[in-house]
Amino acid sequence: MFTYIDNIDDLAFLNKELLGKPHIGVDTEFRRTNKENMCLALLQVNDGEEVYLIDAIFIKEPGNHASFLFSESVTKIFHSCKEDLEAIFAWTNKEPVNVYDTQIANSLLEGEFTIGYQGLVEKELGIILEKNETRSNWMRRPLSDSQLKYASLDVEYLIHLYERQVKELSKSSKLDWLYQDVERLLKLTFTPLSNNNESERTLTKAQEVEMLKKLNEIIERISEKERINQTLFFSKKAQKDFLRTVFIKGLDFACADITSWRSKLIRNDVLKILG
Repeated sequence: MFTYIDNIDDLAFLNKELLGKPHIGVDTEFRRTNKENMCLALLQVNDGEEVYLIDAIFIKEPGNHASFLFSESVTKIFHSCKEDLEAIFAWTNKEPVNVYDTQIANSLLEGEFTIGYQGLVEKELGIILEKNETRSNWMRRPLSDSQLKYASLDVEYLIHLYERQVKELSKSSKLDWLYQDVERLLKLTFTPLSNNNESERTLTKAQEVEMLKKLNEIIERISEKERINQTLFFSKKAQKDFLRTVFIKGLDFACADITSWRSKLIRNDVLKILG
């Protein structure tokens, strides 16, 4: 079951209710035609008691009545949040804060890096969700019963996943790692870093290949020891960018440019291979 919110008065009332919640599950449906053209169609919210479907087509300007998205006291639980954050920004012109991502958390718990929400729900909760509205037209109104059901299910289990993951992350002291990764993702989403290293090389191609081999061995060993997904920890592209930054700007600069938990895990080993 869900409650459909299609006017500003109902949104204002809901906003006050959600500001009192410690955490909520959030998802979006949107239309994107290119990198800059993003339009939020539907915002789904689960407060642990009820699911709300907020129609962003009817409520074109939420004003201050979606402030729960920007409250430091309310944890917003997403799965693979980058485009959701961009869609919310397109609707509100504000950047969400206090964000939790179940996909990142799954990778920190040695899970698959690119697992989808449906796959994670099946893996963790044994529940199989329908995927028949994945490519639906969310801009057209009225939305069908099938679309509404699909949208509500997209937030139905986020809090369940969050509670299980937080318990496991806390056991291994990885909860701080997750929030570091989310903060970096927020930063890169809204203020992308310019990376000029792609065209620069201070090593020969052969030297770079050899150094990347040694770095990758370090990454593999640490990933296995810490029981985290290797791609989340340091993808092959991230390794190459990191190594080039090391030789162009130095190890200190390169380590400052990644999350502190990654820096602490790899710094000493990188010093050894640098000689």
